[in-house]
Amino acid sequence: MVTIVPVDLLKPHPKNAEFFPDPLPEDIRQEMLEDIRENGIATPLILARDHTILAGHQRWEMARQLGLSHVPAIVRDVDPDSPEAVALLIKDNLLRRQLNDMQVARLIRALKEQYGVKRGGDRRSAEVQGSKGQNVLLKIAGEVGIGEKQVARLDKLNDLIPELQSLVASGKLGTTAAYSLAFLSPEEQRELLRVLGEAGLGSLSVREAQELKRELETTRREKESLARRLAELEEEKANLAWKVNEGGEEELEALRRELATRESELEALRARLRELEQKPVENVVEKVVFRTDPALEAELEAARAEAAKLLQEKEWFEGRFREVAQEKERKEAKIRGLEEEVEKLQRWLDHARSELKKERERPRPRFDVRKEEFRALAQKAQSAAFELTELLKKLEEQYSDELLAASRVRGGPDFEDIGDAVVNTTVFKVLKAALEMALKRIINIFELLEDGKPKLQLVKSKEKDGR
Repeated sequence: MVTIVPVDLLKPHPKNAEFFPDPLPEDIRQEMLEDIRENGIATPLILARDHTILAGHQRWEMARQLGLSHVPAIVRDVDPDSPEAVALLIKDNLLRRQLNDMQVARLIRALKEQYGVKRGGDRRSAEVQGSKGQNVLLKIAGEVGIGEKQVARLDKLNDLIPELQSLVASGKLGTTAAYSLAFLSPEEQRELLRVLGEAGLGSLSVREAQELKRELETTRREKESLARRLAELEEEKANLAWKVNEGGEEELEALRRELATRESELEALRARLRELEQKPVENVVEKVVFRTDPALEAELEAARAEAAKLLQEKEWFEGRFREVAQEKERKEAKIRGLEEEVEKLQRWLDHARSELKKERERPRPRFDVRKEEFRALAQKAQSAAFELTELLKKLEEQYSDELLAASRVRGGPDFEDIGDAVVNTTVFKVLKAALEMALKRIINIFELLEDGKPKLQLVKSKEKDGR
């Protein structure tokens, strides 16, 4: 049942800082803070009977920071130090916090211990604990929503030495590679760290880590097998020595030869054991971990430089692309504005055409009809004047001799020449009469317009000159 509890009455669980020493990432914390500021605390805190917080330490701290006086909570009837309460503390944070793999691994191990799975003890105890541990891991997987295999792999990370756990927590050593190294003994892990260093361990591939594990386990098994065989041979040698001391003369030579054989075998096994015990981790590392050739390293460095150059070019092109995209957006916005302006002008034009059509269809007084007739005649006269000007220009430029000839009545004695002269004279006289009539009308028009009289005087003077 949810109740409203005063903030000042709550207190943090003493193990919270032990299980969760690292603060939340600042961006996530700010996001939660803003959500609580706007919407309040939606998920109730979970408390022990004495108001110790089991779930919701972050929400409690943010409520205090925002000055909230009360928070929603569910009070459980449990002691804060009970396994049930501690398990609840761990599970809630596993579900709600963004933790790295090493933090999750430590919480899984702590949760196993709260469920009664302990480390250490004799072989029988270890078998019982191992069987119980499998059931507990299955239970944890169901409660926190992680696969059983993943829970087991994360739990194995707790067998790493503290230095390697720190590398996993900082992201310098991958979880999958670290899982393989966790099967090594603490002494082997420390020796591996000494030989490779943090940078070398961080650059280990998963394949190399698995191969290191295999080779070291093989070396370890071989050493154990040699140690057992040495013990057996030492015992056989002791028995043979006793027989040599206690046997008869006839068996003495055979026993000595067998004793020498055992001694030779023992020496070979001791030599092999010394070889295995002499820097075993260094030997395995030298065998497994790839050592780069200087020439290949130089090529790799050149490739890195080329990659950096290509990255710079890529960034330049991306910047240019953004500029072009922005310019495109500006032009598209301008086009949209012009299209809107065109649509507006089109509406105005349609309106003007509609009004013009109405104006044309509207009945007009007599004066308007006369005006239209005037405009029509003026346009026709304009066209005819332009056409007449072109015709006269052509006559003047191309047929001036024919005009002069036609103006003079001349003809040869031949009848045909007389006929051509008569026709030309007739054409000339008709043209002259037409031009005089047109000129008279033009003079009248110019007299009405008044500003054309000087040009008419010039026309008349040309006419008097016979042109």
